[in-house]
Amino acid sequence: MAMQSRTLSSFGGMRQDRNDYISSPDTSPDACNMDTRDGCLTVAKGFSPAVANQAPSGGRLSRLYGYIGPGGLKFLACAGASLYACDSATGAWTQLCTLQSDPGERKVDFLPVKIGVKEYVLIAHGGGQMFKWDGVSAAAEPFGSAQMLSNAAVNFVEPYYGRLFAAGDAAAPARLYWSKTPGDDRTIEDWRSADASADVSGGFADIGTDSDPITGLMALSNQLLIFKRDSLYRLLGDRPTNYRILPVDAAYTRPAHTACVRYADRLYFLTATGLCFFDGQTVRRPNNFRALCRLLAGCSLDACEAVACGDMLYFAVRESDPVYNDAVIEYDLMRGTFMVRRGFTVAGMTAVRGTLYVLTGEGKLEKFDDSPTYDGQPIRAWWETPRFDLGNKHVKKALGELACTGHGDPVRVTVKTGGTGYPMTLTFPNDDDSAAETILRGEGRVFRLRLENIDGGHFTLDAGVTLRFDAQLRPE
Repeated sequence: MAMQSRTLSSFGGMRQDRNDYISSPDTSPDACNMDTRDGCLTVAKGFSPAVANQAPSGGRLSRLYGYIGPGGLKFLACAGASLYACDSATGAWTQLCTLQSDPGERKVDFLPVKIGVKEYVLIAHGGGQMFKWDGVSAAAEPFGSAQMLSNAAVNFVEPYYGRLFAAGDAAAPARLYWSKTPGDDRTIEDWRSADASADVSGGFADIGTDSDPITGLMALSNQLLIFKRDSLYRLLGDRPTNYRILPVDAAYTRPAHTACVRYADRLYFLTATGLCFFDGQTVRRPNNFRALCRLLAGCSLDACEAVACGDMLYFAVRESDPVYNDAVIEYDLMRGTFMVRRGFTVAGMTAVRGTLYVLTGEGKLEKFDDSPTYDGQPIRAWWETPRFDLGNKHVKKALGELACTGHGDPVRVTVKTGGTGYPMTLTFPNDDDSAAETILRGEGRVFRLRLENIDGGHFTLDAGVTLRFDAQLRPE
């Protein structure tokens, strides 16, 4: 027998779009609740309660928005057809208004704006006239009026060059509205034309040549993207007299409006086929856009929600829960890698000043932090390597041992070969300068390793995991 060794030099992200045998050994086809941002393998941190009180019951929970206004940090969320606000300081939930109908899968759209000299957050829900809330009043009030032509039942709102743009009116599904330019006595609540100048007027335009409905709006620094059910348009120009509305010639699966998120003036969105982005001219796909193709094939993205927090993008999708999203896909923008979180349900997500918050399906408002659990629930984490033949499929190998450095709780190491799993336990020494070793079992030509925590424990494996094995060419 010839003694040999192989080293897993680092840990990256998940890849499911390549055959295991050609996948890099630092990727994983199946991992959960792991963090590899520094090249090491670490059990991901959890979350803890952001407020003491649960969200009110009375209907399906949906959406979550963090608003910092004159009254400090407040969270807005829907329960059925009711909109509630939660004070982050007291944890008290207050009903702000009753929507004319349960928004359901349409989702509510929120937008911070300034009307005159006062700050508000707009609430567009598609079932009736929009609402506005100043962050301190006991109730939200209607936005606009019939006289100012701004009482349309829109579902999407975006700011662009000082104006408010809106769409999603069921009575005019392909119509894009815009407000007057604020100034003098004009505000974004006035959507009428102005006799003084067309450049300050409000107005509207029907997008496209048919009634294909608008399904979302997203503003970048120099254009407004208009998603329709079967097409994509962009509006260029800074005033009505030079507006140009151009179609975008790109083939891709249309995303849910809530699956779109901005980062550094680039729009990212998750579709059933993978991650896409708009680069300012057209829709493109990163090289690893299908990295989670098998996971996405088994998910529903109808109620997908996206949030940018720091240099990470988070997409909540539904795997098996019949009502709420129950998996969160993390995309590291700096490294271009994917990871997955599980173990909780997501009714809504939001990011405020670099902190990610989630509203669970049980009505708990949670804050991601350094907690070792998901609000008391153990975190189950694992990392599985691709199949590897240790250099030669013709040679049968007998694994001998695994050695690495790291720290934390014991790790279960399972060798999978020939349809059988051989579990062992890796225990770390008391000091970081000593290597941890465990004897491995299993003989075959192709192997797969599974590393997982035990009873919710936390561990870190440093980069550079070494496998030692005996190899011998054996005739069949």
